Amino acid sequence: MSIPEKALQAESFAGRLRIALENKGKKPSPTSLEREFNLRWRGNPVSVHATRKWLMGLSVPTMDKLAILARWLDVSEEWLRWGSGADAALVAAEPGARKAVAVQTGSQGQEESSLVQDYWLLSRADRQVVRAVLEALLRERRKQTDDKGA
Repeated sequence: MSIPEKALQAESFAGRLRIALENKGKKPSPTSLEREFNLRWRGNPVSVHATRKWLMGLSVPTMDKLAILARWLDVSEEWLRWGSGADAALVAAEPGARKAVAVQTGSQGQEESSLVQDYWLLSRADRQVVRAVLEALLRERRKQTDDKGA
């Protein structure tokens, strides 16, 4: 795996970690993540620096640590690490909430799932812009369909 691929995977992991934390009603901060993680972890405590790297997309925790995070955040290990699996259809609607999104199978479904995940990584204001653009496009399409039918 190349360095850019690893960096992209770490960034994607960080986005999913932030989503899962917000779903849990937790602030995605290194200090609070370090404290909450170490309450559940039986090994040597992780540092604030390590959790900052997780949240910044600079590193991905080992699978044993990822298992603790997934269990605490009520998501699958597969989704948290790779963005796939049973929880791939769960996306944060607002901090502290979840919204089920139908995800199709196959490459188109994977692309749509990725797009939906990216959408929820945007700020609330940016999501409103995307919604406005989508609504405008759909209105235009309905108008064209109505004009053809008349």
